[in-house]
Amino acid sequence: MSVAESLTPTFGARLRRSAFWIAFGIGALIIVGIALALSGAGSDQSRPLQADSATPSGAKGLVTVLEEHGVSVTAADSAADAENVLDAGEATLFVYDAGGFLEPRDLARLTEKATDAVVMTPDFADLREIAAGVRTGGSEPADAAPVDAACDVPAARAAQTSELLYTYRIIDNDDALGCFPVSDERYGLVSLPQSGGGSLTLLGNPSALNNETILHGGNAALALNLLGEHGELVWYLPTIADVQADAPPTLGELTPRWVVPFTVLLSLTAAAAMFWRGRRLGPVVVENLPVHVPARETVEGRARLYERGNARGHAIDMLRLGTVSRVAGLLGLSTGATVWQVADAAASVLARDARQTRAVLVDDIPSTDAEVMSLSDALDELEAQVRATIDETGRM
Repeated sequence: MSVAESLTPTFGARLRRSAFWIAFGIGALIIVGIALALSGAGSDQSRPLQADSATPSGAKGLVTVLEEHGVSVTAADSAADAENVLDAGEATLFVYDAGGFLEPRDLARLTEKATDAVVMTPDFADLREIAAGVRTGGSEPADAAPVDAACDVPAARAAQTSELLYTYRIIDNDDALGCFPVSDERYGLVSLPQSGGGSLTLLGNPSALNNETILHGGNAALALNLLGEHGELVWYLPTIADVQADAPPTLGELTPRWVVPFTVLLSLTAAAAMFWRGRRLGPVVVENLPVHVPARETVEGRARLYERGNARGHAIDMLRLGTVSRVAGLLGLSTGATVWQVADAAASVLARDARQTRAVLVDDIPSTDAEVMSLSDALDELEAQVRATIDETGRM
């Protein structure tokens, strides 16, 4: 017994069929990589009040002017970096923790080390650590008119007016000075004395220092006087790197050490098992089997299907096709003869009216099982009569 050629596609055929999807996947990966690269490249630039950012929300304009006035600006990347610079000598500290990454106690330690400190938009927890007796006072509408300084803080007097966003209340601190007051004894700037002789300033409007609005009203004068008092300025924007190590443990830290090697071993075992069983089964082949089905069984099977589906017309058509083919052979007609020609030739041989043979071979349509049986008998009788007539003619 010969084995037919395997129909299992080869690696090359599979590769050709999958060429489009492979190219599509590579293109998608390239696009994702470019998008990630662009977003990563621009992530630092998009941070509000980034010292080297020239975007509208950055602060490069203010930093450049400060450097032109002889102030050395150090952009600290972490609390440790900021602390190292502050330990070196007199310096002003600017802190803007927009993401809330810095712990209040760490913020308090940094402000105590600084000669002067400017903290932008401190929250409730920060105020409890660095400014006793001062609380948040809510926000002002974005389109509110600028407010007069109305205080003795030199930087505020130089600015004369300022736009407000977040405000603060002085609850119980006689040493605190409030500037840019609004209703209900709320202030846009609060200044408190430091233990070393400097000052701690709380600001509530980050947009007052960015590139887009630094030249509005008294924003420039306020920023230069607050941040340019000393020759060294530490510009510190806390990041995720400043999150304390005692934060809640991650999923990786909670996972037992044996899970990763066990998972890797289980994956390798599963891959080896699939490769082993796949090789053992082998490729699919086509083999011609010596199957023989008797004609009687085939006829009976089709008859049952026709009976179950009430396909009387289809059943009688099959019987007529067989009868027409055999009668045409008895009459010596060609294989291309039509059923009408066969019916007319049979009628001529039997000396009958052609309408009778046509009714049996073509025209009559049975509507019941009894009519099917009757028409089947008529077909057998017509074939038998033609055969008998041909045989008798041949003997004569």
